[in-house]
Amino acid sequence: AATASVPSSVRTTTSNPKRASFPSDDITDVTAGIPAVLPEPAERKPRLVALRPELKAPVIPEPVAIVSSPSPYADLPSLYDLYVQAAPRTGPLERFGLDVFRRAPETTGIPMDLPAGPDYVLGPGDGLTIDLWGGVSQRLFRTVDREGRLSLPEAGPLLVSGKPLGDVQEVVQRILRTQYRDISADVSLTRLRTVRVYVVGEVVSPGAYDISSLSTPLNALWAAGGVTGRGSLRLLRHSRGRQLVEQVDVYDLLLHGIRGDLKNLENGDTLLVPPVGAQVSVDGMVRRPAIYELHGETNLAQVLDLAGGVLPAAALRQIEVQRLVAHEKRTMLSVDIDDSGDSRSVRRQLTDFVVQDGDDVHIFPIAPYNIAAVYLQGHVLRPGRYAYTPGMRVADLVASYKDFLPEPAKHAEIIRLRQPDWRPVVESFDLSAALETPSASPKLDPLDTVRIFGRYDVEPPPVFWLSGEVRTPGQYRSSGQMHVRDAIYQGGGLLPDAALDSAQLFRTQPDGSIKILNVNLAAALDADPLENIIVQPRDRIIVHRSLYRVDPPSVYIEGEVANPGRYPLAQGMLVADLLRAAGGPKRSADLKYADLTRYHAVSGAPPKGEHASVDLTAVLHDASAGLPLKDGDVLSVPQLPGWNDLGAAITVKGEVRNPGVFGIRPGERLSSVLKRVGALLPTAYPQGLVFKRTSVRELQEKSRQELIQRIEQEGALVKTSLTTTGTEEALLQREAMQQRERVLEALRRAPVTGRMVIRLRPDLKGFEESSQDIELRNGDSIEIPKRPGFVLVVGQVYNSNAITYTPGKNARWYLTQGGGATRLADKSAIFIMRANGEVISRDGAGWWSGNVLSTAIRPGDTIMVPERPVLGGTRWKNFLALAQVAEAGAITAAVIP
Repeated sequence: AATASVPSSVRTTTSNPKRASFPSDDITDVTAGIPAVLPEPAERKPRLVALRPELKAPVIPEPVAIVSSPSPYADLPSLYDLYVQAAPRTGPLERFGLDVFRRAPETTGIPMDLPAGPDYVLGPGDGLTIDLWGGVSQRLFRTVDREGRLSLPEAGPLLVSGKPLGDVQEVVQRILRTQYRDISADVSLTRLRTVRVYVVGEVVSPGAYDISSLSTPLNALWAAGGVTGRGSLRLLRHSRGRQLVEQVDVYDLLLHGIRGDLKNLENGDTLLVPPVGAQVSVDGMVRRPAIYELHGETNLAQVLDLAGGVLPAAALRQIEVQRLVAHEKRTMLSVDIDDSGDSRSVRRQLTDFVVQDGDDVHIFPIAPYNIAAVYLQGHVLRPGRYAYTPGMRVADLVASYKDFLPEPAKHAEIIRLRQPDWRPVVESFDLSAALETPSASPKLDPLDTVRIFGRYDVEPPPVFWLSGEVRTPGQYRSSGQMHVRDAIYQGGGLLPDAALDSAQLFRTQPDGSIKILNVNLAAALDADPLENIIVQPRDRIIVHRSLYRVDPPSVYIEGEVANPGRYPLAQGMLVADLLRAAGGPKRSADLKYADLTRYHAVSGAPPKGEHASVDLTAVLHDASAGLPLKDGDVLSVPQLPGWNDLGAAITVKGEVRNPGVFGIRPGERLSSVLKRVGALLPTAYPQGLVFKRTSVRELQEKSRQELIQRIEQEGALVKTSLTTTGTEEALLQREAMQQRERVLEALRRAPVTGRMVIRLRPDLKGFEESSQDIELRNGDSIEIPKRPGFVLVVGQVYNSNAITYTPGKNARWYLTQGGGATRLADKSAIFIMRANGEVISRDGAGWWSGNVLSTAIRPGDTIMVPERPVLGGTRWKNFLALAQVAEAGAITAAVIP
């Protein structure tokens, strides 16, 4: 029955029911009607509207694109226009009319104070105002009671329910005139009564509603929130009891405006919204794409009228209808409308096509491009699409240079689309020749694109670079023809140190090679045409610094002057001038003799030097007596002999009669100072003399840092070769690394003292004749400690402590008093450090004295029992020994004073 009503102009295609799908599942929306020269528009996203939950449209998945990539010719407007696919879908469709309720305001009822006409039928609850004038002037406010009566003065109740407002006014005026003479009355409605109606069926909020008595079924429908997605908009039933008052079609309101023949609702009326009836979706080139409910519409012409009609861009030969055969399958119907006739013929053909419930109508657009057009693009004043006429030439499109932007290139091209597959082909032409001879300019074909280039699209930009001794170096754009002088001025001018004799201009040749042009800047700035050459694009100008500023002639003065250093050589400069420039000689300067070194440079040979003596005393008295200076001369002013010994002093403290700071004369020795400070006190212990010198401290600090660095470097090498397994060797390696860390920490903590070992004898006469009586230096420190009454036993012993000195005992006895050596001790490396810093080890104990433990101990001695190395060769043993000696020295220096 469905196919029997299809006209002969309709082609039918049946799809497999198991693979049935809507067109929106198979095809994408491609933007149509894009302007020719503008860039590709951004993706248009649907506007989001907040919906009530019951009115939201079902979620429709995004369509699958059948064109996987955009047009590769976005810069070619003719092909870009052709590369637009017709849009099969405008997006998810909604039911027509639902958005009216979605955008409805919160208050949709009729106000209760609206004026009513004379045909308004009164009822219980209506408020009336009665204005009296004439014989009586009075305003009365009355309300129609439940029995429908209106109370009048002097006349009693009057039945008004069910009567029009105009009739009531006449009755009231007639009754009151029987009671009053010459009186007139006006009855007006001041407040509408409410009526209770019932809205049921497919509405958002079904139930009972109290609304104005002037309300129609549409007002009640709005009060209930509108219809749901399943409700009908075409068959609303207004009932009063068992009697059907009327059927309301909401489409009349939506399509034609408010109807004046709608009945007002009365108390107890019912509005029923039945389920939606037959529906047809209309998509594509119509004015209102949507899903429409059918109510008496049977053919395609009537359905398109509901959709507002087809657009002028609709292709009537491309109407596709997807039809659902109930419980069986889907079919595709192609409606071919012959649009060659008049509008009546088209209307008749559309009327012949019968629509059914569930039909999906899609109207395709006509081709989005205009084949009778040419395009103008590029460096032109008015780019865009132009009408094509047969025999058209380039000169018809651009007639003169007024149609271009400034400085067009001579080269232009035509991009022509070859049929049948529209393949682009580029054809070049000479633009200037085409403008000079318009009749000989290239002919144009439909869809040709004439592309005009700017001069700097094919040439390098007119920029040059300026660097060196100018105020503002950098890249500049040349304004037309520019010379070297103009370029210098554009860069802010020259700096004071610029060399005016020569500048270099580097020019890039067409083959890519570089040509260097030498320019005399002084002549160029004077506008000499030979030197003030034209600057071309991509030129690079370098202005050098004056050679006199880069490497000026200089002389040098060193030694005993206020400000030694390098000074510029002035013309006719003498030795006396150099002395004054350096601030003059110091008091320590030896003015009788100064050395002047002069160098003679011979081309191709190394410079040779010669020396001359200068008497500065004579120079200072007579400036002309000095020698004239030359470039590179070096004047050395020596120091007076013994000047550094002036103010030399040493510090003496401890067990002496007169401790303090004493000045020393050059060459004075230790015994001399000991005599000057007086005799030693009885408590003095000269064998424990502590003698410190600054230079020794610096050497010790340097040695300590070198030792720490060597231990750290060796430790880093050892870490790279550690065994990672849990063997006994790995445990020994870890213990060795821990030992290295302990030694390093002890070295970093141990202070350097700058102590020198001196064997001071109690008898100064014998001491004066020995080699221990050293020559003193500025800053030396001498300390004579008290006689200590203990001996230190430190290191790997069980009780590292100070033991009371017992005369005649050797080191072995004191070691026993300290509990003896531990199992980690290296007994072969035990050494003794005397109170004066002297070290006695196994090698220095002597042949007859046996080992070091047999050495007789003196007061203040320190017996050091070193730690045995865990691993390592002789190198690490030496490092460990040096570190332990330094540690013992630090202990002794800290305890003995």
